[in-house]
Amino acid sequence: MIVSPNRFLASHFLIPLVTLVVLSIAIDIADIDRLMADYFYAIQGNSWTWKDSWLTEVFFHKGGRSASIVLALISLVLLGLSFFNLTLAAHKKPLLYLFLATAGSSLLIGFLKSSLAISCPWEFNRYGGQLVYKSVVEQLLLRNGAGCFPAGHASAGYAWISSYFFGLYYQSRWRWVGLGASMIAGAVFGFVQQIRGAHFISHDLWTLAICWFFSLALFLFFFKEKSKNQSPWN
Repeated sequence: MIVSPNRFLASHFLIPLVTLVVLSIAIDIADIDRLMADYFYAIQGNSWTWKDSWLTEVFFHKGGRSASIVLALISLVLLGLSFFNLTLAAHKKPLLYLFLATAGSSLLIGFLKSSLAISCPWEFNRYGGQLVYKSVVEQLLLRNGAGCFPAGHASAGYAWISSYFFGLYYQSRWRWVGLGASMIAGAVFGFVQQIRGAHFISHDLWTLAICWFFSLALFLFFFKEKSKNQSPWN
């Protein structure tokens, strides 16, 4: 089904933006960050017992990051081969998009983490740290943390939202598999970091949003010519 560019932007930009704003306000008003962190901290005996466990630290944290890097390297290799292989040559631009959108999302998350200096849960005194607890909104003004916002590890999954747009270019049904897999991976990685005391749920929400909007913006930049006469995106 062919849809108008306006409908595409409504479903891919406006609705996600409104959802982000509504969820962010709800999290802040209901103090969901604190409530969830309190719960995770309490069930571990008022400590972050799972912080350094093999399952959370080695398998999910380090393993998940390594898996994402391997996939990125595979996409880079395919991109490089597209300059020499006639079959892959026709897919050079989409492959370039896939690599840049994925790597770019992760790099942007890393830059924001280091620039904003927002605290991790384990830095606050209510969770065994030294700082007085403040909401993320308050922390944006203080900026005295180690740099935990947005969530870097969750981006190892959410950055692959680019695969949805990659599939969208081809109008492939497999794009939904890419979207589902990246969303599940990001959610799992984010949850693991929350129970380790490394992030609040709002950190993961914003990582998801940044990865989505970055991939969308790059998609529109790369393939804007397709919308001159009609939009094949649905």
